Amino acid sequence: MSNIHISHNNNDIILKYMAEAFKDTTLEFLGIKLPKIKSVIPTDLPIIDVKEEVMDFVFLLEDDSLLHLEFQTTYKKDDLIRFNLYDLRLYKKERKPVRTIVIYSADINDDNIITELRIGPNNLYKVEKILMKRFDGDRTLEHLKSVILSEKEFTELDKLNLIFLPLMKSKKDKNELAITAVELAKEINDKDLKMFCISAIIAISDKFIDKEYINKLKEVFEMTKVGYLLKQEGIQQGIQQGINEGIIKAKKQDIEKFLNKKFKEDLHEIIFLISKINNIEALDKIFDLAIDCINYEDFKNEIIKIQRENM
Repeated sequence: MSNIHISHNNNDIILKYMAEAFKDTTLEFLGIKLPKIKSVIPTDLPIIDVKEEVMDFVFLLEDDSLLHLEFQTTYKKDDLIRFNLYDLRLYKKERKPVRTIVIYSADINDDNIITELRIGPNNLYKVEKILMKRFDGDRTLEHLKSVILSEKEFTELDKLNLIFLPLMKSKKDKNELAITAVELAKEINDKDLKMFCISAIIAISDKFIDKEYINKLKEVFEMTKVGYLLKQEGIQQGIQQGINEGIIKAKKQDIEKFLNKKFKEDLHEIIFLISKINNIEALDKIFDLAIDCINYEDFKNEIIKIQRENM
């Protein structure tokens, strides 16, 4: 598993199970009153600054609004500027109301964290904050152990307490608590619930766990069905990616051969434009255009349009 990176941005399967873990739940146990969660929304928004990080999690709620959830182990005023940029781009993409909640791990003890950013007299950006230091992780851990060992019914609240356990106040180090949470989740009898909890714990813990503990988390993860499925899906995705890359390469070569026969002009510019297009359907469209187009300049202009559509 050394080639598996536990990152909520790269591991779609973890997000898939995490989406199931949070589906039809609320976060009221954190003191948040909002509609139930319907699904997880991809966070692949355009990045303006190369130094920017990707937003943590976005959930679609039952009232068709969006919940933007951020997990923080540090506090900086600049974070509000970053969150504001995320929300503006998210709203531009989805055109849905966005509610942003920042969950601070137990490392943060400052009750006076700023939650408002005033850009101008008529422009105020607000987030809500949750301080996890209010939650007793040690007591929660003992309760969860007793529930799992006694094989009692695992309630919705138990599930959420387990998922958020690594963020709570505890005598244990946050890294150790993350490992403990995953180990505990492995003992859950319900296989689906086990996968959902492990995936959500890993996805959230990846935000704040120290690098030297990542391998330990991977070792625990490897011994789960989620880890096995992730590895298998990664293999399948790699195979499919290789197949698609081969198809794309062959189509580009076919187009270039055809153009060399049809046009006498220098094709370097057009070949360069086509090289930037990696969509199979777009390449099929280009081949059809190559057959029908008579004028070289018209053909080049059509290629430019297709390239812009696939940027």
